[in-house]
Amino acid sequence: MNVLKHDHNHNRDIPPSSEDPSSVTIDAEKALAHEADKVNTGRLLRRIDFKLVPILSALYLLCFLCRQNIANAKTYHMLDGLSLSQSDYQMALTVFFFTYSLFDVPANIALKKLRPSVWLPMITMLSGIVTMCMGFTQSAGSLIATRVILGMTECGLFPGVAYVLTLWYKKSETQFRQALFFCAASMAGAFAGLLAVGLSKMDGLGDLEGFRWIFIIEGLLTVVVAVLAFFLVLDTPASSNFLSAPEKAALLRRLEEDEFGSNDSGIILTKEEQAQIHSRIPKAKIFKSVFSDWRILAHILVFYGISVPLYSISLCLPSIVQTLGYTATNANFLTVPIYITACILSLFLAFWCDRKNIRFFPLIACFFVMALGFLLALVRPDSTPGLAYAGVFIAACGIYPGFPGMITYFSNNIASAGKRSIAMALHIGFGSFGGAMGPNFYRAKDSPQYRLGHALNLAFVVMGGCAATVLYWSYVRANKRREEKRRRLLERLEEECKELGDAEEIEKRRRFEVEKEENLAHEGDRSVWFVYTV
Repeated sequence: MNVLKHDHNHNRDIPPSSEDPSSVTIDAEKALAHEADKVNTGRLLRRIDFKLVPILSALYLLCFLCRQNIANAKTYHMLDGLSLSQSDYQMALTVFFFTYSLFDVPANIALKKLRPSVWLPMITMLSGIVTMCMGFTQSAGSLIATRVILGMTECGLFPGVAYVLTLWYKKSETQFRQALFFCAASMAGAFAGLLAVGLSKMDGLGDLEGFRWIFIIEGLLTVVVAVLAFFLVLDTPASSNFLSAPEKAALLRRLEEDEFGSNDSGIILTKEEQAQIHSRIPKAKIFKSVFSDWRILAHILVFYGISVPLYSISLCLPSIVQTLGYTATNANFLTVPIYITACILSLFLAFWCDRKNIRFFPLIACFFVMALGFLLALVRPDSTPGLAYAGVFIAACGIYPGFPGMITYFSNNIASAGKRSIAMALHIGFGSFGGAMGPNFYRAKDSPQYRLGHALNLAFVVMGGCAATVLYWSYVRANKRREEKRRRLLERLEEECKELGDAEEIEKRRRFEVEKEENLAHEGDRSVWFVYTV
């Protein structure tokens, strides 16, 4: 891939040798680059949005629906129908996240082996089949077993989609697309409540209880959409067949300039030269760079600060509202405004963050909103249950906008692509362990106040906010150090080139560019040429 723009101020009018085949390649790439300059970027991005975002959002919406519909089924007598105790139900919620977290990294490795257009629809289809099976379970053991398998089938979707988006969009464009994709989660919450009310009316049809039809119909819908997705999901920009050669060149150039910066030496490396440099990176080195990076651990703590409240709300919200004195139908209806509002706020905040290209300050604002909501629910008087609903409502307005911001904050600051693939799976996998904790915060014996649950969520929010702040100052300091080092390296290059003739200067600048590319390939986000996004 041609990551470097040509600087005409450094171009030398030295005719290439007719015997040098590399000169032909360079000329061809220059011609393609000239055509790529004419590509309308706005129109190109709209085409990609239309092709990529809707189907990925639909897959995640349905998978999230399969994950959380157990909370809606509970309000329609699932515990009685399966002879479950409250501890059995909590176990069914919890075990999902063990396999969901443990298999994230292998799932992203499989994504690179099988291609997104095969892997993502396949695991979504399997998730739908497992959800349908939940509708035919007869005991606590069978329900728990299906939830374990559901965690295995769903684990690859979110990190896979989050990674695929980074292959198509610049850092300053990803949060809005992540929000469009993640809004599927909040809309899944809204649809789950509405669908549960409607599907519960099928109670008795085919001698099956209403809660069973919730699992069966939603699982079947997931399978149908997943089959269609095999024909709709895109792979990588380089392998796309709906883009012309100049459009591909324009897209790939802007992505790599965004990640590694533009050309500083005026020398172009061919795609073959760059591919050769990047292919020499040992896989073991990539894994070591992931597991030795303390910032990834800090980002996992930020993830916990959002994922724990997210799953405690999404899996317990219908029950929390029902214990405030509402019927099952009204409780499910009352969850809808929360999710719709959260979705709208997510899109608005993400659009603004991408326009301004900032990550930390909007994210920390979301942590403050979450803290305010849980604090209100925690300290509210027993005589005012409405304040508990208001507190959870406010908290959700920080959780859902904060989630895509948190993912983007991490993905923007991880390089190279190989490291990002593994690191994002690790980040999301370990961060999703929050789902194993959150649903257990709201115990039946603590209802209707649930003060312990609100207090624990508040503690995780504070921890996540502190970790995000530490990362921010770390990135700011690193950027300042690297800026000074880059300035000295470029000044030294220019000083050395002053003493050289034209041919020697071109060779000197080429060596500089090769060394820069090698440094980026081997060091990734630790390279002096990489700039953190804050």
